[in-house]
Amino acid sequence: MLTNFSNGFLKFIGRLSIAGVVVLSGLHFGSAFFVSNISRETEIRPVKNLSEQVKNHPVRDMILSFQGEERIIPVSIVENFFEPYIRNYSKTEDVRISPKEVSNYLESIAPFTNIQQIDAKFTIVNGRAEEFRPSTTGLKLNIEESVSRIMSSLANNSYHAELSIDIIEPDITLDKINELGITTLIGRGESDFRDSPASRVHNIEVGSAKYNGEIIKPGEEFSFNSILGEVDEKNGYQSELVIKGGKLVYEYGGGLCQVSTTVFRAAIMAGLPIVERRPHSFPVRYYDPQGYDATIYPGVVDFKFKNDTPNHILVQSRIEGTKLFFDIYGPDDGRKVVLEGPFQYDQKTNGSMKAYFTRKVSYDNGATEEKRFDSSYGAPAPLEKNPLE
Repeated sequence: MLTNFSNGFLKFIGRLSIAGVVVLSGLHFGSAFFVSNISRETEIRPVKNLSEQVKNHPVRDMILSFQGEERIIPVSIVENFFEPYIRNYSKTEDVRISPKEVSNYLESIAPFTNIQQIDAKFTIVNGRAEEFRPSTTGLKLNIEESVSRIMSSLANNSYHAELSIDIIEPDITLDKINELGITTLIGRGESDFRDSPASRVHNIEVGSAKYNGEIIKPGEEFSFNSILGEVDEKNGYQSELVIKGGKLVYEYGGGLCQVSTTVFRAAIMAGLPIVERRPHSFPVRYYDPQGYDATIYPGVVDFKFKNDTPNHILVQSRIEGTKLFFDIYGPDDGRKVVLEGPFQYDQKTNGSMKAYFTRKVSYDNGATEEKRFDSSYGAPAPLEKNPLE
């Protein structure tokens, strides 16, 4: 305990292998003022012994204030902020405050003080942008500045400090909506999940809602898995069939490939560059016509496209009956999309097949880009027992 620190001070000093002084920028410790990167004794002003303060004023709980709230640091932790050392040239014992220990503590509480900024989302109804979700300003604990404030307070025998909090403004706020250039429906994807089990329909509803109102900045890459997050029971998913390792198995989130496939189709029709796409291992009837699908599996397989338009684009989802729709709104930059296919070929009696389609994008400047998307499907795998039942 620090209150008994002075009794064992000399013994502790004998074990020290490195002696030094506290070196911080612009901090007052009692009557001392420390300047960063000082190496000569003549450059250091006289220092009041902090050890005397510690002996005369026992360490106690400390109060940290931030954003109108208070957090108490118990004395058992505050004691660790102090450490004994031998002063460089006088060779006398003293106490100093450890910036490393203070920083370590602040790092541990940062998750409780930080708030992630959230961009505004909006929806388009009857061709007009309407408020969907307002933006949220973020907060981030400034570790370096907060360390300085705590150390300065402790050096002056004060057990109260105001934490330094940085305000993080969102990139997109509702008052910036009109500046985003989202004016036109540039692509629509559609798929049918008719005859799907109730659990599969449920997963499609939960998964597709995550993308409704998503705004993608110019030059930004859309990652399906990054937005999807964790797929488990805790996040509202149910057990349903997925393709894993070429087999049909039951896992939480079965049916999410209906969502990725429909987003893929929307991005194709919008003429956006496809960065990553993989077809399913074998044909799945929900994704007819075959050759026009995109599988995903969190942490393994992703679907990605890039917003190469000059403005932001908006992704919206909706379900009508047994059909899932994804609409992408953005600027009308004059590009035109022509799709040919998908065409199926090399079909075998075991259900395996190949398929392809081509997309030609014509740009306003006269340039064109044509790409072929190929898919190779194996024979459908047998169904395995549901281990989650």
